Amino acid sequence: MAKHAYQTYGSKAKRERRALRILGRILGTVLILVVLAIAGLAAFLTLTEYQPRAQEKLEANGNSTRTLVPEEEFTIMTWNIGYGALSDNTDFFMDGGKKVLTATPERIEQNMRDFEAEISQVNPDIILLQEVDRDSTRSNHIDQAKAFHRALPNMVSYYATNYRTAFVPLGIPPYGKVESGTQTLSAFNIKEASRLALPPSYTWPMSTVQLKRCELITRIPVEGSTHELVLINEHPDAYTNDEGRASQMGAIRETLEEEVAKGNWVIAGGDWNHCFSNIDNSKYPLLPDRTWEPGMIDVHTYDEGWQFVMDDSAPTTRLLTYPVVDEQGQATGNPLQCYLIDGFILSKNVKLVSVETRDLKFKASDHNPVVIKVLLEKD
Repeated sequence: MAKHAYQTYGSKAKRERRALRILGRILGTVLILVVLAIAGLAAFLTLTEYQPRAQEKLEANGNSTRTLVPEEEFTIMTWNIGYGALSDNTDFFMDGGKKVLTATPERIEQNMRDFEAEISQVNPDIILLQEVDRDSTRSNHIDQAKAFHRALPNMVSYYATNYRTAFVPLGIPPYGKVESGTQTLSAFNIKEASRLALPPSYTWPMSTVQLKRCELITRIPVEGSTHELVLINEHPDAYTNDEGRASQMGAIRETLEEEVAKGNWVIAGGDWNHCFSNIDNSKYPLLPDRTWEPGMIDVHTYDEGWQFVMDDSAPTTRLLTYPVVDEQGQATGNPLQCYLIDGFILSKNVKLVSVETRDLKFKASDHNPVVIKVLLEKD
């Protein structure tokens, strides 16, 4: 009897050891497969990483023959459209929210219609857009640049890619494919346009899934002058360190000062992801639970005469920690972290007539458009 019990126990122990060995082999195989998958994804992203040149000539889409004349007022709008998917009913995981893919195809289409309606109402002569997608998972692969060009057939359009990656493996579900950039549209004739790379803020492996920031520079002839209006669409880094910010801001300042030294008129506008030090930001204080703080552009580091323009009557952007409204369009009452980071830098030979932040309550985008009226003073 004792011998039989021993044999039974021995058999059970052998079965358990065998089961543990099998389980160990299975777990080991799974671990190897996971490591191989990660290595394969890293290799794929490395091989397909977007590597733009330092400067690239851009091709025009459409045509405009209108001439820019000194002392005649014209209107410029800048708007970060949040790739048509960051409307008032959403939050975003990078800002402390929950959602990764933030809008349905139907809502993205509605937002695009809202953008076009606002542009039609303002009727600007020049439009500077940021976060315009061409083929991205997050915006249902709509070619938004083409949509804006079709909606504005009397304007010439230029597009500069600043975000291209085959797959962003962040979030659940994953963020996916991204192709996005900045777009400048003009009712005035543009002589040429170029993409000027800004210093990179990220190294490998993060560089494979991060933006490659740039300046979209367009050159507009001015009647009766050998000089030109240099118009720059700006969208420098947001999620980077002080060193990265300083490097990009230094490069932007160098571009501006080089063009002014040539005798040109210069207007740089966009989503700066920075405040201007001459602007009172006290209306929009930083909340304790914020997950992001913009940089600061010290206007005193620029030569005398530069104009740093924002309108504090309404915030230009919000943090996407919480939605503004629920799915039924009712206010959530959540605390709203707002900032002033969208605006313009003008050379001293550009006269500012007015500036307005269009308070759209972030309905279609997490940014409000900013509109200026200006004129070029004669040489």
